Amino acid sequence: MKPPAKSPAATADLVDGVWQPCSRELDVVLEDPATGEPISRAVASSPERVERALTAAASLHTGEGWAGLADEERAGALETAAAAVEARVPEIVRAEAFATGVPLAQTSGLGVIVGGAFRMAAARLRAGLLHTTAVRPDGRSVEVRRAPRGPALCVVPYNAPAPMAAHKAASALAAGCPVVVKAPELAPYGTQMLVEAAAEGLTAAGAPPAVLQLLHGDGSTGARLVADDGIRVVSFTGGTAAGRDVAAVCGRALKPVQLELGGNNPLIVMPDADVDIAGRVAAELLTTLNGQWCRALGRLVVPARLLTEVLDATAAVLTGVRVGDPLDLDTGYGPLAHSRHRAKALAAVESLTGAGAKARPLTGVPERGNYLPPLLVTGAPEAATREEIFGPVAAVHPYADEAVAVALANSTGYGLEGYVVGGDETAALSVARRVRAGEVKVNGSSLLSLHTETPRPAWGLSGLVDEGTDETILHFTGARVTGVEGAFALHTPGVGAQRGAP
Repeated sequence: MKPPAKSPAATADLVDGVWQPCSRELDVVLEDPATGEPISRAVASSPERVERALTAAASLHTGEGWAGLADEERAGALETAAAAVEARVPEIVRAEAFATGVPLAQTSGLGVIVGGAFRMAAARLRAGLLHTTAVRPDGRSVEVRRAPRGPALCVVPYNAPAPMAAHKAASALAAGCPVVVKAPELAPYGTQMLVEAAAEGLTAAGAPPAVLQLLHGDGSTGARLVADDGIRVVSFTGGTAAGRDVAAVCGRALKPVQLELGGNNPLIVMPDADVDIAGRVAAELLTTLNGQWCRALGRLVVPARLLTEVLDATAAVLTGVRVGDPLDLDTGYGPLAHSRHRAKALAAVESLTGAGAKARPLTGVPERGNYLPPLLVTGAPEAATREEIFGPVAAVHPYADEAVAVALANSTGYGLEGYVVGGDETAALSVARRVRAGEVKVNGSSLLSLHTETPRPAWGLSGLVDEGTDETILHFTGARVTGVEGAFALHTPGVGAQRGAP
């Protein structure tokens, strides 16, 4: 099977309006997740192209060729970009399924974000998000204008790269920033197609060529970009360890950084929960995006008396899920993106089972390819399950009372997402409010947030600075407050009074 591609090839970068194939190979072999067969080596943009991209972004920001446009003009360009992206969504989501192993049915569902992110950012501009006023006691108006911080870097991971790149890039463009997107080396195809389409739309709308650029590479390329003084604001999604490094560099440079990192997300099953609903939620959270999801299930916290029933119900759901080729629309569960990630997840499981825990496979998977059966691990000490396993694996912890359940949910140090299943919604919501996480859902397991206009926060080891429809746009801006004061410091003699004195 060949990787889906459209000119320019998935190994090309975009610098100041010019596409050029990447010739620098990395020591990473790209794979077909469904078969495990090698495709080619991953590639990176050359150092010269990286420098050229940074120079072009800085020059554009200084000249205000994008930031200087009225909000309505930028909104119009974003809408043109949205239309261009939407025309390419079918091939983008297919490319995402091929590269990540996530079933096409799921990447297609996420496809609405790819073009929708540009439309939503444009709508927020037209609604006046970046401009407010306040009135002083003397009746004078004070203007608060959110201005772009400067060239923005958007770093996306391999699990759902195109939707995340769309959200970050559209938000930064709306803010008025020139944008550099760093594609994930293991899954570059969808991001490549997204940027190609968006850039075509922006160019058609008259935007300058350096407004949206794309670079390829691994962590070393990302580190080079994060550290550059020309990059003035960063949005990063990835692992917690890498996020710490990014935060340290940005902290020293005093540049704002938005981090969405790992999660070890709890599902608390209440004593009055419908066991079948609990099993369905657990199964879906365990296998959505094949478990390659920062909001996936990490801990199943279940009443001790319901333990066997909930495990059986979870397994029953997964026996009805079709496992196989991610490009088949009937597939519900596919392979992990790369053999190295499968090996890492297996090593984490083996560490737990080696200490006496038991791993329960919940469905069969093909022997060929990067498949890993969904696993629930029982009998592991709580302290041994605090680290995130980025895959279809969750630890099971029984509890005897509500206080213990909440403590188990909160003891990992992460705080991205939480879930509660219960028959009494009022009681379930009461428990949900005690879970230390940015978002906690009751009786649901959707990929989407509870509301498009609420923030997507990250607590603890899960990150810094809220994401969201408005929050991400505002992250790329700084407030500029202007107005006529008409008053002077009290300790300074009044010039007007002196002139008017007899």
